[in-house]
Amino acid sequence: MVDSVPTRAERIAAVVGIGAALSLVPAAAAGSGLAVVLLLFVAVTCGTVAKVRVGLDELLPFGLRSVSDDDPEAERYRERRQKRDEQVRSSLSFDYDPRIDRLLAVAPTVVAGGALVVAIGSGGDGRNAGRLLVVALIAFNGALIVYAASYVEILP
Repeated sequence: MVDSVPTRAERIAAVVGIGAALSLVPAAAAGSGLAVVLLLFVAVTCGTVAKVRVGLDELLPFGLRSVSDDDPEAERYRERRQKRDEQVRSSLSFDYDPRIDRLLAVAPTVVAGGALVVAIGSGGDGRNAGRLLVVALIAFNGALIVYAASYVEILP
C-alpha cells in the first residue's frame, strides 16, 4: 500500500516548522531566551505533525492547497514515491530493529529526570530552576517523540 498525498495540515505544519527553525538563529542572536524556547517548541511540534512525510517533493507540486487522492498529480506523486521507496529498499541491506529507537528514548528521559531532581533539590531559587524546568520539558517531549517515532514504519 502506497501512502496517500500528505494532507494540507501536514504541509502547513511543515512550512510553519521550517519557518520556526529558520527564526531560531536570529532569536538566539538577539538574546531572547524565551523566544528561542518557544520557536524550538513550535519547530519540533510542527515537525512531529508533518511526520517526516513532507519535503520538497510534496511542497513544490502541491503547495498548501487541498489535493484529493484521485487527482492526477497525486497519482504521479504516488508513482514517484513508490519508485523512490523501491530504490531505498534495494540499497539498504540491514534489518531495522525499532527496539533500538525505544532504547534511545531513555537518554532524554534521564536528562529530564536529572534536570527535575536538580531543580527540586535547589529549592527553586534563582533563574537556574526555570532553565532546568525548560530543559526537562524539552527533554521529556524529545523522549516522547523518539518513542512514538519508533512505532512509525517508514520501510516495511
